[in-house]
Amino acid sequence: MFNPTSKRHAWAVRGARWGLLLLMCGFVLLSVAVDAKAQDAEPQRAETMEFDPSTGQWTEVLPPVPGTPEGDLRLARAEHARGEHKQTVKAIKNWFKTYGDMDPLRPEAVLLRSHARIALKDYYKTYKELQEFLSEFSGTNYENEALNMQFVIAEVFLSGTKRKFLGMRILRADDIGLRILDDIVANDPDSQLAELATVTKARYYFAEGDYAFAEQEYGFLIQQYPRSRYVRQSLLQGAYAAQASFTGIDFDDAPLIEAEERFRRYVSLYPGSAEQEGIGLLLDGISETRAEKELSIGKYYEKVGRLKAARFYYRSTQTNWPDTVAAIGATERLQALVGVESPEDVETTSPPADDFSPTNDPASDETIKDAIEQRPSAARMSQVPGDQVAMLEMYPQ
Repeated sequence: MFNPTSKRHAWAVRGARWGLLLLMCGFVLLSVAVDAKAQDAEPQRAETMEFDPSTGQWTEVLPPVPGTPEGDLRLARAEHARGEHKQTVKAIKNWFKTYGDMDPLRPEAVLLRSHARIALKDYYKTYKELQEFLSEFSGTNYENEALNMQFVIAEVFLSGTKRKFLGMRILRADDIGLRILDDIVANDPDSQLAELATVTKARYYFAEGDYAFAEQEYGFLIQQYPRSRYVRQSLLQGAYAAQASFTGIDFDDAPLIEAEERFRRYVSLYPGSAEQEGIGLLLDGISETRAEKELSIGKYYEKVGRLKAARFYYRSTQTNWPDTVAAIGATERLQALVGVESPEDVETTSPPADDFSPTNDPASDETIKDAIEQRPSAARMSQVPGDQVAMLEMYPQ
């Protein structure tokens, strides 16, 4: 049976549903419009709001007045805030044409232009500009901002970014990056930026395989900034750098001794971390290498018939590194020399009088030349430069 009331009720329900749907769509469109308006107003905020570091609050300021030094500079700063960096550089260029170099706001204009150029990746030109700026405004309130920009440029150059030549990035700029960091440390050695510059140099040298320079920088940081958060890292990385700069038992073992000292210091200061990082195994390896070097010196003296000196180094190997493979070899060589003594081979517990500490300094060639008793093999001589032959004749470095 047909019921008109039921039909009217169904239509009412459908109308309510459609009304609710239209209301929701209107709400969404309104929200989108509000967000878009807020985004459009954001750049304007940069022109009408200013941050006050003393209070930590944004304060309303009057709109910039074009045609005045302060107003035009604020308009250029607003363009930079909007990401229009090319327009910022152009605006500053016009600013200098209009107001010249004697305006009190000139330092701010130069720094703003440098910020814009860094954003445009024009690093070398910015570096040169900031060099001139710092020579003129060193010690002023503007120095810290300029040094921070220089540090950014140094990091970019040390990361492998090349500087432009004829419009192309083809020239390495590592030397410029290092020069910037050196200037930061020299000009403001007690600052946090100088501390960061030092560790940045150390990391760069280590990554490049210049381990001697890396060790030097890490050591400088530990000495100059004993409370630095980088001390622990510097102590460990400095030890690794010293160990890596040791080029073999034929060369001076001073880097190996330095590495051992730093590793032991790290163990004493950070025993838990040292155990996790396997520092004990590294120390065992260093002991084996130093013992092997000492044994090789003894073998050399035995080869040239200097048995007193040979025995001294064999015993030194036994005493200083008793738990090494080299100590076993030293014991075997001492046993082999029993009964092979000559009148001049008197037992001694002190180093042989004509012994010397091998160095890598060719200037010592003439000093040790008189002590040469036997030339090394022709094959070995052919592997080294001529100015090192004299040292190798006495003992391979």
